[in-house]
Amino acid sequence: MLNLFVVPLMPLVGALTANLSTMIRGESAIKLSIGMKTFVCAATAFASVWFALLVTAIYAGGDTNTLAGVEVLLLFMGGLLAYPILKLERFISASIQLWLFRLALPLIVFSCVLVMMFG
Repeated sequence: MLNLFVVPLMPLVGALTANLSTMIRGESAIKLSIGMKTFVCAATAFASVWFALLVTAIYAGGDTNTLAGVEVLLLFMGGLLAYPILKLERFISASIQLWLFRLALPLIVFSCVLVMMFG
């Protein structure tokens, strides 16, 4: 079982990943003028989230607790599915969206490290 303190972090990472996915595919409802540096940061975060998720699930589960690793993956998938189903993009303004793209990688790494440390 995961610590209840870190349970909300994985759905947030999943929602952030879904947000990055819509931006990379060009399906974002908010039409932003994104610079090359911001796009590269967002694409790097999208590519690295899968490795960070795998490492987090393995580390949270450890040698004996496979259930914690499965919990990490299920919580992530819940956030990934909740973003398009609940249309969470409508609650994010253009300026916040831009900063989410820029800070996606540090947010993902920070969340995964917290889950590994306290999960």
